[in-house]
Amino acid sequence: MAICIDLEGRVVLLCGAARGGISGATARRLAATGATVVAVDQAQEILDLTIADVEAAGGRCHGVVANLMDAAQTDPLVATVVGRFGRLDGVVNVAGGTKAEEWIPLEQTSTEMFRDTLNLNLEYVFRICRDAAASMIRRDAPGSIVNVGSVSSIAAAPFHGPYGAAKSGIAALTRTMAFEWGKYGIRANTVQPGAVATDRVMNRPSTPHAGAALAGANAPSIVWTTPDELANTIVFLLSDLASGISGQTISVDSALSTKFCAGSRPFEINKRNPQV
Repeated sequence: MAICIDLEGRVVLLCGAARGGISGATARRLAATGATVVAVDQAQEILDLTIADVEAAGGRCHGVVANLMDAAQTDPLVATVVGRFGRLDGVVNVAGGTKAEEWIPLEQTSTEMFRDTLNLNLEYVFRICRDAAASMIRRDAPGSIVNVGSVSSIAAAPFHGPYGAAKSGIAALTRTMAFEWGKYGIRANTVQPGAVATDRVMNRPSTPHAGAALAGANAPSIVWTTPDELANTIVFLLSDLASGISGQTISVDSALSTKFCAGSRPFEINKRNPQV
């Protein structure tokens, strides 16, 4: 007897649409299960590539251009989806990340940079999930939410502290979502990628900070995970096969995070013990 993931007739809001990333892979996997995907990104040309892939495979994907960091652009999203399709069954928040210039020590990080990173990686997630849950509750329609965090939230995030803080916030916030909204049949989980071989990551210029570069050079060997491997987990969590899973934080990192416990550093810790 075969066990299949069947999302036929369901509508999933996908924040992020980069063809060569986790979101593009998730759109293709969702469409293969029969779901209708509504993908959101900041540029039509980004959406067009993923939509073309999905439609070429016989799936359904609709694009919405919006800057997720701008509440005025994202506040109407859930109502727009429900108004057009009559339902919203799932939400996946993939969009996020860091810029190369943000890989710097905390003491050099500006308040503006900190706020921008939290907005891109945490605040918009709150706004989308809040509105989606409110809609599901009003319509008495259960659903599933999957937020993408990072293994940078597990221990420390050297030279990208705001990003690690934001992703830690996602895990905590998602657990609260699961607790508060469980009585309405809404499940919420976090998926934590490790080093994912997306187009953006593989083509990213070297970090400008020497300490961060050294940390990467001296750290344990990188173990890569593919976008499809993340997408498989996300689609599973959206499906009825995961009906008993909520409030969980699941690392999908090919065991990369198990290598961090040695605490590899590119420098010696300066311990200044007070005289007794």
